[in-house]
Amino acid sequence: MIHEVFMPALSSTMTEGKIVSWTKEPGDQVEKGETVVVVESDKADMDVESFYAGTLAAIIIPAGGTATVGAAIALLAETEAEIEEAKQKAAALSAGSADSTAAAPPQPAVPTASAIPAEAPAAAAPAAVPTAASVVRSSHLAPANSPKPSRLTWQR
Repeated sequence: MIHEVFMPALSSTMTEGKIVSWTKEPGDQVEKGETVVVVESDKADMDVESFYAGTLAAIIIPAGGTATVGAAIALLAETEAEIEEAKQKAAALSAGSADSTAAAPPQPAVPTASAIPAEAPAAAAPAAVPTAASVVRSSHLAPANSPKPSRLTWQR
């Protein structure tokens, strides 16, 4: 069976991680719990261990690349016969991620002139809103301006 090595969430705020280095190369045997890759999160560099035993068949995201949390970064094959199939799957995954980034052009940061209306309607003037000072002055139960008022305003 072919297993995917996913980009783990190393902290609660991590949305993507950068691969610092791979400790294993394609074709190397990997044991369960063995460090496979070093990932840089938004807080620190951490070793990522394999959840499966097998052969590291293909690396999808090379060292220096970034991947979102949960994305496949490598493939592990349990048997020798699955290595070629894993390499084909890795090529399809890496081509699919390249196609999706090429197909979606970046959105402009500033709206274009055609997106801005020629005349914006004038905003209506807001109705007069009483200020806090006028509310306090009109209230008969408000304390005087002193921090320790001796009397309430209605007692004066």
